[in-house]
Amino acid sequence: MLNRRLHALLLTLPLLACTATPMPQRSWKVLAENVPEGAVMSGAVLAAGTPLLVGGQSTAGAAWLWQGGALHPQVVPAGPLLSWVSLLADGSALVVGNGRRALWRAADGTWTAEVLPDGDQLWGCVAFSQDDAWAVGADPHADLTSATPVLLHRTAAGWAQVTLPTLQQPDVWLYKIDGHSATDIVAVGGSGEALHFDGSHWSEEATGTGENLTTVRAIAGGRYIAVGGQATGVARIREANGSWHSLRAVESGLSGVDAWDDRFWVCGATGWLEAIAADGSSATPVDPLTTDDLHLMLRLPNGDALAGGGNFAAFQTKMHGVLLGWNL
Repeated sequence: MLNRRLHALLLTLPLLACTATPMPQRSWKVLAENVPEGAVMSGAVLAAGTPLLVGGQSTAGAAWLWQGGALHPQVVPAGPLLSWVSLLADGSALVVGNGRRALWRAADGTWTAEVLPDGDQLWGCVAFSQDDAWAVGADPHADLTSATPVLLHRTAAGWAQVTLPTLQQPDVWLYKIDGHSATDIVAVGGSGEALHFDGSHWSEEATGTGENLTTVRAIAGGRYIAVGGQATGVARIREANGSWHSLRAVESGLSGVDAWDDRFWVCGATGWLEAIAADGSSATPVDPLTTDDLHLMLRLPNGDALAGGGNFAAFQTKMHGVLLGWNL
């Protein structure tokens, strides 16, 4: 009898050990809400591994460092909302925003502002060096339903407006831009607009969708992923040969995306978060943690992630921001 009891106890010990030390489960959680400085629009991971986030109010741009489990507001040159940040290899960063703002953040944390050609809104940028940087946006027309697309290039001579090729829809808005190199850059915008730069010329490409493309990211294999949509979200892939195809349609309009080896995390309207398999075969939505719209999706070096946004409906009055974290 004793041997049988001992045998049963030995069989139970591994189960007890597993019960006592469960594997941690990765999940999203709210890191900060009602951020008073405004909406969290974009982010990049600095050389030291610290996320730099930008955004703010319509009339007052803001920046934060995410350190020690908290947002730390930074002092930035005065001006309207900051929309996007691009990190350079030397540790500096380019930030653009409304009012045709361009700010440089040096690796030591000092900020400087540059004078750009007159205009209105800038929403995206990509920088390969301080003498080779691009920004996109639009100058809205008086009716606010159409706009003149804007593409700016910075060289050693400073910023200058670039003449776009003839577009099928000349009043389209340009939202974001990214690149694998100075000779392989993609910009996206309203009504499925996409432009590609080969180092010499910009050319228009057919994306196969009429939905707005809000954000584009360069991903492995010389490819790009672009997301957008309104009532229904779209995620589309640009192959290295220039062809576009659908990755997956989702149930909500999308604004943010970043890539992992096995999936893409996307975010959008009313707190939408979803993981899409890298081949588009499946998608896993997350129960919303906020009713605010999400615009930022940022992969961190250890595989964790940040998602950020705000109550954009209050754009003309006073927005608050929200920041979510994956496994943080």
